[in-house]
Amino acid sequence: MQKDEGELLRAWIDHHLEITTPGLIYIYDNGSTCHETKKILQVLRKKGVNVSTKYCSPSDFERKGDIICETIQSIQLNKKSDFIIPLDCDEFLGLHSDGDGEPIFDQSSIVNHLNQLIEQEGYFKIKRHYFNHPNKPETYHVNNTPRKYFFGRSTLKSLNVGFHSPKLVDLNNQGLCRDSDLIAFHYHNKAFSIRRANAINKMRNRVDSFLEHELEQYIGPGLHLLNDLRGIDTPFTPPTQYQTRSFVDHIQAKNISFPHHFYQEEEFTDPWKALRVDQDHRKELSQLRRSLKPQLDQFNDSNSPAQEPVRLQTASAEIKRRYEATFSSLQRLKQAIKSHQRARKMKISPETIIITIRNSRSLANAYLATFIVKRKRNIIFDCRNFWNNTDTQLLTLTSS
Repeated sequence: MQKDEGELLRAWIDHHLEITTPGLIYIYDNGSTCHETKKILQVLRKKGVNVSTKYCSPSDFERKGDIICETIQSIQLNKKSDFIIPLDCDEFLGLHSDGDGEPIFDQSSIVNHLNQLIEQEGYFKIKRHYFNHPNKPETYHVNNTPRKYFFGRSTLKSLNVGFHSPKLVDLNNQGLCRDSDLIAFHYHNKAFSIRRANAINKMRNRVDSFLEHELEQYIGPGLHLLNDLRGIDTPFTPPTQYQTRSFVDHIQAKNISFPHHFYQEEEFTDPWKALRVDQDHRKELSQLRRSLKPQLDQFNDSNSPAQEPVRLQTASAEIKRRYEATFSSLQRLKQAIKSHQRARKMKISPETIIITIRNSRSLANAYLATFIVKRKRNIIFDCRNFWNNTDTQLLTLTSS
């Protein structure tokens, strides 16, 4: 099950089509809005991949384990496959024994290995995951207990949202968890800016807010994402490191387009340097914000018991109080900014601009810029020096 994975989804498909056939791949789209992702899904459907857009709501994502379990049960009932392997979009299957050899990805080796398991009851565990190292494409962190499983002839009863803790229908087989040599290269550690945006999307319906005290009390799915929400850049890196070019060589040999730029912070940020808002534009934004102040001081939210004015620079305080500024008040704030005489004359170039967030003033300027630049213009908030400040709740709301 994926949403708006785009380039990564294309790489995932191209990799696994080297192992199996289109009709044996199942993809559930969880409401993608990205045009590129939708186009990829259309192409895959024409190729014969089983693509479903039935489960498109956030609540369906929370039921991911149940939905995938139902698919596995249907495949087992109709005896369509000998093995069913649930995966995420950032997990790429391979094979690696305990010998000195490198991981391999060819279909015949994987099929030969699975044929040795085909008569066994119970279920099977993935041997290990190789987590990518941020910024080092040939270094991986090995997790020998990934708690990821796949299934054969024994009927599955239930599976949780992370594909962990499977239960079988036949309780006599429940304790039969078999070893395998299947492995996965797990590209979990994206560039922090992307990783945090993904965490926000996944957790926005699980937590009441992204405030520190709320996150400290949270217990449930996605606990591993809490540091990302807090702005703490701690990629998942188990202590054992492993050097290999096997996966990189494989995708190059098979001409698989892989989005390496998602995972290497330097490549992602270097192009920004030439696009930063220059000093004149920053000064113009600041002057505009100050000129708006008298007008915004008179702007009251009629639904607010305290009748406090909603000011541009202090709007983030409202967000920190679990978005107590109502939708209507923010719409009125937006309209006040857009109707301001100087705002209509303001022009910012080039087509993509970078605004560095360092303090409340620059955050206010960034918020202002989102309302006055031309439509279809890209604005990137570079807030690497500002993550630990809860004023980024305003940034989260704006970028969302």
